[in-house]
Amino acid sequence: MNEEKVKVGRDRYLSQNGLGTDSYSAKRFPVYFFRWAIWLPNPGFLPAHDLHHVVTGYGTGLVGEAEISAYELRGGCGSAMIFILCIGAIVFGLFVAPKRILRAWQRCRGAHNLYHSRIPYETLLEMSVGDLRQQLGLPRYGCVETN
Repeated sequence: MNEEKVKVGRDRYLSQNGLGTDSYSAKRFPVYFFRWAIWLPNPGFLPAHDLHHVVTGYGTGLVGEAEISAYELRGGCGSAMIFILCIGAIVFGLFVAPKRILRAWQRCRGAHNLYHSRIPYETLLEMSVGDLRQQLGLPRYGCVETN
């Protein structure tokens, strides 16, 4: 997967999670609290957030979103709303899987995210996943533990 194009990884991630790029331009997006959706204004960062899932390997469940939130928080949030969402996800994740969230926090030290990237989105999609990981200061094979 390291040599795979980011676009291929993104498309697979979206397909596996029943998502699509149409949400990128939607006026609102859902944040799930257990099975209830809370609809929030779309701050325009969903494309970058989805690529964060691709390069880290973190999932979309409660724990995966808490892990990705640790990464995004350490790398610099794109807005106050993203900051609040990250804090909320991390707090809930700490109740469910504290060791995983703490390891994600540690693993992301010094890493960057795409919220402040000046690289055009289309250019990011053409990069290899490995090259983007290197650019962001992430481990070569992502952040998910393999043991």
